[in-house]
Amino acid sequence: MEMRQFFTDPTLRQILEERAQALALPDPGVDADPGEEMLTFQLGQDTYGLPVTYIREIRLLGSYTRLPSVPPYIVGLVNVRGRLLTVLDIRPMLDIAPTPPVATAFLLIVAAQKMEIGLLADTVIEICHIGELAPTPATTTGRGSAWIRGIDRYLHVVIDPSLLFKDPLLIINDTNE
Repeated sequence: MEMRQFFTDPTLRQILEERAQALALPDPGVDADPGEEMLTFQLGQDTYGLPVTYIREIRLLGSYTRLPSVPPYIVGLVNVRGRLLTVLDIRPMLDIAPTPPVATAFLLIVAAQKMEIGLLADTVIEICHIGELAPTPATTTGRGSAWIRGIDRYLHVVIDPSLLFKDPLLIINDTNE
């Protein structure tokens, strides 16, 4: 069949126009609101999500300074362009045994509550959109359940950094006592 026939034959032209109009319509199976953007990362066998609006930077952990007599969730301090940031491993805060950072660990620099903290991540997975969150299972243990927003459809545990930064475990030498 020649291309001219598509333009000159009214029946073929009408079929093509109907197909073009059908293809131009939005797909009803596609969710119009893809949801909130999350950075997903892995700690041990578990995967977590953080809203990208709280992420300031992602970098390799590199060298850090251990601190004496600190809780197990405080890995140490890291110098980021002249700023000292506390590095946290949230596993102990979730009643999961801490492990020493691996050489390929990442530092997620998170800002909330007018503070910046480095969160430890074994692997950064991706940035994805999440839809609705399922509630945190009742079997969730640990103090961290107060700052876990829920579970997304990919089974990532979604963390709310603003609530994490308010966790009483992170308040040291509070002058309001």
